[in-house]
Amino acid sequence: MAPRRALRCMLAAFALSLTGFSGAYPADSGASLEYPIKANYLVRFAAFVDWPAEAFAAPDSPISICIAGADPFGGELDRAAAGQAAHGRPLEVRHLAEADPRAGCHIVYVGRLANPAAEIERLKAAPVLVVTDAASGPVRGAIQFVIVGDRVRFRVDETALGRGLVMNSRLLSLAVSVRGAP
Repeated sequence: MAPRRALRCMLAAFALSLTGFSGAYPADSGASLEYPIKANYLVRFAAFVDWPAEAFAAPDSPISICIAGADPFGGELDRAAAGQAAHGRPLEVRHLAEADPRAGCHIVYVGRLANPAAEIERLKAAPVLVVTDAASGPVRGAIQFVIVGDRVRFRVDETALGRGLVMNSRLLSLAVSVRGAP
């Protein structure tokens, strides 16, 4: 398949998967699909963000998706990332007690931490994509999950992008809203 066609197919599949995975979930159900959907989003974000070369220890290093603090995914993120790759690199999931810019993470989901604002602030100077829930307070990551009409969606704040990161315009076009570039 020609490279342009392959890219178009990949983008179309991503768009369909985002709209498909952002389907309605029972808001008052104990078996909510919220976190499985968020897990799939986190895995798919990796293909639509470019990191500077120095963000990786070696050319074949994996893209690390880290959960800082308590893991709300219940294994869903690990299952979603299993066998997946982005930019020719395998994806790995790591669990951290706190967000550490030296941990080698490329995507950090900052969820249930005692002081998420301080954790996010520590990551600002690193080449890390920080993802938060909109309900986590006034300080948020570059991507914030939101619930819109019983669907998991996301907002983008390009002013909060980690050092050297570039988001693909296709990802930006799928966001509920985009706050200006840095």
